[in-house]
Amino acid sequence: MSEAWLNFIIVVFLQFLFFIIHAWYVKKFSDVPRTLGWGILIGIGVGLFSDLVLGKFFGLWSYTLGFGALPLILSATFVYGLLAANTLLMQRSQLSHFFVWTIIATAVYEISNHFFHVWTYKFVFPPTIFLLIGYFGTVIVIATISHIFLGRRFFFIDNLLKK
Repeated sequence: MSEAWLNFIIVVFLQFLFFIIHAWYVKKFSDVPRTLGWGILIGIGVGLFSDLVLGKFFGLWSYTLGFGALPLILSATFVYGLLAANTLLMQRSQLSHFFVWTIIATAVYEISNHFFHVWTYKFVFPPTIFLLIGYFGTVIVIATISHIFLGRRFFFIDNLLKK
């Protein structure tokens, strides 16, 4: 097994571990299989779109495994799928808690990538600002898709729509 694939497996494992801890913390451990299933479905759509449009077409990042079909599908399924599953755990959160969680998720994803290199950014913006905007934007898209199309009501979206 190549180092790139091993790094990918380690990063996904760390993200999965974060998801399990998060599910336990919000007392939704019994919902883990269902949440993972929905997360994977959402992650495939959001992940493929993000990687092909923002990553490959606009060149904002690259993968050590490349942009081939298999790495893209696995990244969308596991990396974005776990991010979506973590997002689904935040349905009853206030926007401030949702934002704090996103910062923690960003840290977990980026620190694991720092030690087990899977993706590289290719932008000129300050990295911290770009990462926070990118992750927060992605989880808002995931929450909105879940809220509108899957009936997974997010407390902070309901509050924003009432105003």
